[in-house]
Amino acid sequence: MVAPVSARLRTPSTDVASAILGAASMLLEQEGPDALSVRRIATEAGVAPMGVYNHFQSKAGVIDALFRQGFAVLDSELEAVHRIADPEQALRTGLAIYRRLALTTPATYRLMLLRAVPSFVPSIESQLVAEGAFDQLVRAVDRMVDVGLFSPGDHREIAQRIWAACHGWISLEMFGIGFTGDPAAGYNDLVDLLVSGLRARP
Repeated sequence: MVAPVSARLRTPSTDVASAILGAASMLLEQEGPDALSVRRIATEAGVAPMGVYNHFQSKAGVIDALFRQGFAVLDSELEAVHRIADPEQALRTGLAIYRRLALTTPATYRLMLLRAVPSFVPSIESQLVAEGAFDQLVRAVDRMVDVGLFSPGDHREIAQRIWAACHGWISLEMFGIGFTGDPAAGYNDLVDLLVSGLRARP
């Protein structure tokens, strides 16, 4: 039996959701969170507004998906650094990736970590994805402690301090607040300082 033409030409649901999320991500980066209305997202994605509601329930659902996607990308990129044999090089590479992602998708970074949408509260699912990305940094600290490069301690606390320092630098850089020369060189110097300060002593 031949399927009706309308059924055969129907766009798969996953493709529609992907188009909507891609359009929302583009609007977020180019125009900021105020551009994320359901109607605007639908127009950019080439779907009816009801398509946004069908896949994400609301504008808040789209924002939650963008938040989750941002941390999923970070998690995936940081996961890859653990293939680097040298634990210190793996840690340094991961921190460089963190800065690169922040500066190449600044609006997404602000949504993820700077409360760009003050009323937004991530879903439990999205919070778990965010925690998974943080756990990649904990894993990098685990490796440093295990081979004796970092002094023993609470690995999650150590990771939190590293993250806080790097996030602080990137946030200042992102908003153009700084009194030094090359931000990239300064960030590398900050990482050197962190590694040196945490290094195990004889």
